[in-house]
Amino acid sequence: MKYYIRIILLLALVLFIVGCEGEQASPKISPFIGGTTGLLLSFDKDAPPAEVYDGGDFPFDVVVKLKNEGEYSIAKENIEVRLSGVDPREFGKSESDFIKRPDDDLDGTYKDSEGNRIEGTTTYVVFSGINHNEELIGNTQYTIRADVCYNYATRANSMLCIKKSQTDKEGDICKIYEEKRVYNSGGPVQVTSFTETPRGSNKFNFNFKIEHRGFSPSGRIYEKDSNCEETRAKENRIYVTVDTKMSGLSCTGLDGGATSGYVTLYGGERTITCTQEVQTGTDFERPVNINIEYDYKDDISTILLVKHSS
Repeated sequence: MKYYIRIILLLALVLFIVGCEGEQASPKISPFIGGTTGLLLSFDKDAPPAEVYDGGDFPFDVVVKLKNEGEYSIAKENIEVRLSGVDPREFGKSESDFIKRPDDDLDGTYKDSEGNRIEGTTTYVVFSGINHNEELIGNTQYTIRADVCYNYATRANSMLCIKKSQTDKEGDICKIYEEKRVYNSGGPVQVTSFTETPRGSNKFNFNFKIEHRGFSPSGRIYEKDSNCEETRAKENRIYVTVDTKMSGLSCTGLDGGATSGYVTLYGGERTITCTQEVQTGTDFERPVNINIEYDYKDDISTILLVKHSS
């Protein structure tokens, strides 16, 4: 009996090792790391401190840490950090002192040729020498908020099935009637679904849904290069470009062109429909590349207690 138990355990171990090797050998087909974060924001430790004193004898710094968790690289001139929640004059500063840009470009996170994750740039924006000059009648609590506006983009791709016959049969190289797998680069705006249907002779329709999927509840979308202008005309506006590297492509709902233009997200989402015309005598798959550009605004806040110095 013990002999049979040993044989069973040995076979189980062999199957486990083979399974692990199979997993390790399987190709990592996604070109992206993915995720729904662009810039990750935080205050550096004790900057600002939890408590300071009034009277101008307790200067402190506010240091905003920016880490590019997504896969789009941002030029430093396309990032603005703005402090709010306190009157700059009350703390010995001007309004312009509370607006800064980082000293460094922020390279995106990416996957190298071996599939390893290479981290994006981390940098710091420093607001130094902040000092409550006035005298308070008692301890007073303030909220310090850092608003960050930055330019970002998400790249997505899927595969279009092109056939000389617009039917699906067992053993075909690809299928038209199925929901396709979509790959997204890391960013708060994502393509969440991609479907294809035949439209007629030598025509194929495909639909894809774009959604705001950022994890931060304070994250907001604005038209690209708008510097996060808070007007209805600029809010929830994204610029979409669709490319199959084939002629005969046209899309509906894009303001500005047949394959690229602005789109407004309603309720955080929007579906785009495109038609691809193609003459073919063979069956094949074709990549569809989707590029989404936008400005993104996020914020973090913390409590600062200013104590009255006796």
